[in-house]
Amino acid sequence: MSMSGITEAPSRAGRYGSFGGQFVAPVLLPVLDRLEAAYRKAWADPAFHAELNVLLNRFVGRPTPLFDVPAYLERSSGARIVLKRDDLTFNGGNYANSAVGQCLLARRMGLSAVVTDTGSGQNGIAAAAAAARFSMRCTIYMGARDAAAQPAAVKKMRLFGARLEIVDDADRALSAATSAAIRHWMGHSDTDAYLAGAPIGPHPFPEMVAAFQSVIGKEARLQLIEGGIFPAALFSAVGGGSSTIGLFSAFVSDPAIRLIAVEAAGAGGEGSVGSARLTYGQRGIFHGAETLVLSDAEGQILPAASIAPGLAYPGSAPQLADLVSRGRIETMRITDAEAQKAVRRLAESEGVLLCLEAGHALAAAAKVARTMEPDETVVVMAPSSGDKDIDILWQDD
Repeated sequence: MSMSGITEAPSRAGRYGSFGGQFVAPVLLPVLDRLEAAYRKAWADPAFHAELNVLLNRFVGRPTPLFDVPAYLERSSGARIVLKRDDLTFNGGNYANSAVGQCLLARRMGLSAVVTDTGSGQNGIAAAAAAARFSMRCTIYMGARDAAAQPAAVKKMRLFGARLEIVDDADRALSAATSAAIRHWMGHSDTDAYLAGAPIGPHPFPEMVAAFQSVIGKEARLQLIEGGIFPAALFSAVGGGSSTIGLFSAFVSDPAIRLIAVEAAGAGGEGSVGSARLTYGQRGIFHGAETLVLSDAEGQILPAASIAPGLAYPGSAPQLADLVSRGRIETMRITDAEAQKAVRRLAESEGVLLCLEAGHALAAAAKVARTMEPDETVVVMAPSSGDKDIDILWQDD
């Protein structure tokens, strides 16, 4: 397995192939330039990495383990399934990797506050906790629909001292929350850092978030090597793309390893696109970058649908859009019912409760694993715990 370049600097002006770039109001260009300069200086500083690594270890709880789930799928009927357990970090999610890194960078830049957005609540929780650790003010925007579905996450963010702003316009979900958070940042960029939860938006955010999340892939790669395992495939559900890029980052240049991005098919049925923008998206400008977007023939953004709030986003990370367009990443679609069934089966068979986002990846992995040999192994990204989804998972009982 050779090292990849997914987290390296983009080829030009924030571009990954023909995707990415900076499509923002002119007032933000100097702010982005300052952020990029600060990030490059920090990333080249051993002292920055030393402090970041201590925080990832002692505050976030890294490294996270690989974990076999032999009872989930009978080994005689297919490949071995192994989870990368970022659900075991503090507060149960991978978003802490980037939240801690960006707060550390913001403090280095002399900023006193952060603003962010959240869909599933996991990025909001990570941002609120990291901001508390750095004694920074934190404002979080969340769509009204997502807030209603995630009451425990709302309470947790507020317990960490964050100010939560509920967004009741547009799709009342992650897309609207992101737009509101960016507007806030535009008006407070002298004091506030925009804390990106995913590798989306204008350059340098995709590059920065990918770099901070690359710890997932580095760990997984080392753990697989130590275990004498050469994986046949890696599966990750794609929302904003942070955990997907985090896991895939160390394996992109290994063509023998399949990289499978799993998208939400929503309720399924003929004509339903769910949140599958890598599969069905059109090229467009969205939240400051050129990428694949769910849109109609006139370029109007289509609503994204998924039982998993973290997957219901109409845009995509430019790095992922590029890798899909080049054929390096495959895509699969999983319905709400399939994801919910996968999460519940894992809980009942293995005592592990994952989020509905991970349920999509697990369901896809099981489908592929059944076509493989018992001596093969596939890795499934587990980005967060299922505590936030208990009410949704329990609806059928």
